[in-house]
Amino acid sequence: MTLINWEKRKNPTKQEIDEFAESKHVTPVVAELLLERDIVEDSDIEAFLHSDVTELQDPFGLHDMDKALELIDEAVESEKKIAIYGDYDADGVTSTSIMKLTLQKLGNKPIFYVPDRFKDGYGPNLDRYKELADQGIDLLITVDNGVSGKDEIKYLKDRGIKVIVTDHHDLPKELPEADAIVHPSIPGSEYVCPYLSGAGVAFKIADALLGDEALQLIDLAAIGTVADAVALKGENRVIVTEGLKQMKNNNHVGLSALLDKCKVKLSNVTEEDIGFRIAPRINALGRLENASSGVELLTTGDESFAKEIVDETEEINSRRQDLVASAFEDAQAQIQAQKENGVIVLKGNGWHQGILGIVASRTMDQENKPVLATQFDDNSGVMKGSGRSPEGFNLFTALDKHRDLFTAFGGHAQACGFSIEEDKLDELTKLLQVEPAQQDFDPKAPVVKNYDLQLNIADLSMDLIKQVQQLAPFGMGNPKPVIKLGNVSLSQMRSIGKDASHLKTQVTDEQHRIDAIGFGMYEKAASLTTDLCDVYGELGVNEWRGKKNLQLMLDDFQVSPQAQVLADLKDVYLDYRNKGLSTKVLEHFDAVVFFNEAYLEAAKRFDVKTDLIMYNENCDGKNVLIYDRPHNLELFQKFIKNNKTQHTALFFHTDLASRYLKPDMIKMKTLLKYLYSHQNITMEGMDLVAKYLNMQKNDVDFYLKVFFELNFVKIVNGFVEKANASQQRELIESPTYLKRLQRNDVEKILIESSFDDLLSWMSDYDCHC
Repeated sequence: MTLINWEKRKNPTKQEIDEFAESKHVTPVVAELLLERDIVEDSDIEAFLHSDVTELQDPFGLHDMDKALELIDEAVESEKKIAIYGDYDADGVTSTSIMKLTLQKLGNKPIFYVPDRFKDGYGPNLDRYKELADQGIDLLITVDNGVSGKDEIKYLKDRGIKVIVTDHHDLPKELPEADAIVHPSIPGSEYVCPYLSGAGVAFKIADALLGDEALQLIDLAAIGTVADAVALKGENRVIVTEGLKQMKNNNHVGLSALLDKCKVKLSNVTEEDIGFRIAPRINALGRLENASSGVELLTTGDESFAKEIVDETEEINSRRQDLVASAFEDAQAQIQAQKENGVIVLKGNGWHQGILGIVASRTMDQENKPVLATQFDDNSGVMKGSGRSPEGFNLFTALDKHRDLFTAFGGHAQACGFSIEEDKLDELTKLLQVEPAQQDFDPKAPVVKNYDLQLNIADLSMDLIKQVQQLAPFGMGNPKPVIKLGNVSLSQMRSIGKDASHLKTQVTDEQHRIDAIGFGMYEKAASLTTDLCDVYGELGVNEWRGKKNLQLMLDDFQVSPQAQVLADLKDVYLDYRNKGLSTKVLEHFDAVVFFNEAYLEAAKRFDVKTDLIMYNENCDGKNVLIYDRPHNLELFQKFIKNNKTQHTALFFHTDLASRYLKPDMIKMKTLLKYLYSHQNITMEGMDLVAKYLNMQKNDVDFYLKVFFELNFVKIVNGFVEKANASQQRELIESPTYLKRLQRNDVEKILIESSFDDLLSWMSDYDCHC
């Protein structure tokens, strides 16, 4: 299991947060989150918190956009045959759908082809290009692919076919000689939002062709943007924000049918619904079948047809989940065998090729290493593979060095797809083992993750969710804020899910609790060695039968440093406060320790067969019981600092019915005023004074002693009179008052606090820590 080091994303001070909140007219929570994301300028804050359609950029800022539009306009006007060549993931499906609907709005009836993962592999396929050429196409538009198809595109050009490449993937060393390449990262023509998804690029073409009418397609672009995990910054943020709004207008009957199947209400649809419900189902089509049905679903106007495809999609997605679970379990033996490898390469044993990327991803999460998952393809006679890598390791760079070994290859820094001959896979495996060191990536190092807010359970509320939601949509580049709850407990833990691997629990402190879910975390929770831990998670709402409750989605939980200290101290210290003591109990200890000689002398009168000692005698290595409480905390601090006992029981002679007096300033002033305004009051008459003022006699005696020490009053001829004090005195100048304050501190810390709070205080002084 990967070790995680959690760090605060940034640490603005409370003063900085409060001042920022006041100046920017936001809540302290929103202020802290903005400061952590370096969003501090008024214009940036406005754009971030209130993204809208007016912030869409000029589509002609993209490389070759003018050339692409000229080619498309000419093809449409001349009624030429246009083909769209897409990709089989959710980004590719939505890109293809956007381009198809755009051309249809212009009056063209394009054909489209979504590559089959199993027959065609990743990216441009020469055989499919030949088939399209044989169908008499005049223009090919690639979406979400094509930039790596130099040879394939040359074939089409040689046959006189125009080619527009629209893509967003990492650029190869040599670009294809297409008629237009619309890409946000062409050197020298970098777009203002260089991290557009494939669907984002397709939407920009729609924007250039259709103007405001293109907004009817922005919901599809939002799906591709979230599904492809590109950075939700700049224009991507606008696309997702506006896309979610557009989704609620129910323009696409297929998308509405899919949302209904996922039990997602149109009025409440979020980017999380896209990421965890919509996109996985669209992706499932390309993983197990042909993703063309996904394009049909998103572009059809037939509700009955849409429902048929959605039902098929749901069945395919369920089958995909079962296949992933089986393959990942099967992969564990290979993973264990490659524990020392910097890059893990898995060979499937009958694994479905469509789930290789998920197996690679889960293995990467488990091991924090780059992973290639492969399976032999009987049709092509080569190994088909999918790779995933953690942040800090560029998989594209690592594999691109050995491009000559592949029969097909393409992808991003963190995800790649490829085909390779089986004998060359072994060669590649050996070559890749040097890559982590060359990229200065240590797979054994703890993964550093960030949390955003450190709160108490009592701080969690529906209002907090509303504040955090102001920063939505969340995703790459703007992760959903992670909350840290320190020194809390997991209670009522139980396993859930088909394989009983998931955790359902409650996160609790002494007074509050919140329900929590942790996927794949039950085994870790069951192995906790202490009740107290630090919990990290994202706050959400669980709605059940119309009732909404707060729920924490767990990212991690760890025994905190403080909790570990408390756990260690609990191995030494025992809480005997308010417990009854007998001679037999005392004789279980090597020694009974006293802070007051009076208690020691009293104990000696009993026949106790154990050592009775004062606090300043050495107790190292002994099992002791502290009988009484010290007059001040410093004495106790010195004892726990200087005596490394084996075990120490804390009794403190605690009587909950009898407590030290806490000085009452109002009563003290009342008594003093009474003494100053009345004459002939003797010490013997103080009983009547106490009764008249409704005070306890011992309180009056205490206050009076303080007054004498401070020269507020004096005895003259047996009567209590006002003294003529020459200077103003502070109460703490009275030895009696100061001693009482010290005893009150002793009671507050040693007696009234919970055992955990007491140990936490002791940890600053105790020699066992």
